Amino acid sequence: MNEQLLKICELLKKCKCKNVATFDLTENGEAKFFVVASCLNAVENKKVANELCENFELTGEKDGYHKGEWIILRFANIYVHLFIVSARTKYNLDRLYKNREIDLIKYVKKQKSK
Repeated sequence: MNEQLLKICELLKKCKCKNVATFDLTENGEAKFFVVASCLNAVENKKVANELCENFELTGEKDGYHKGEWIILRFANIYVHLFIVSARTKYNLDRLYKNREIDLIKYVKKQKSK
């Protein structure tokens, strides 16, 4: 799953998403990650969501896809939240999970060394 998490984040950066942040929400021994990213508008959000769904196996629905301001995608235990900038500011998941933010590169290297 660590490789998939890394590949998802790489694809988000390739799609020119802004402020990609990763949060480790491990609870009860089950790994769960949130990835939060911003796009300029709803059209771009939908394009990125489509790109992610083409490259990774979606394990739920594309929540929020119709409106496109906040799209939630689930890939196994990785939840991707795509926001337009104003919605990201309004809901501020970054602040809510601030103490759970991880440096993804360091995290993956650490997991590989175990």
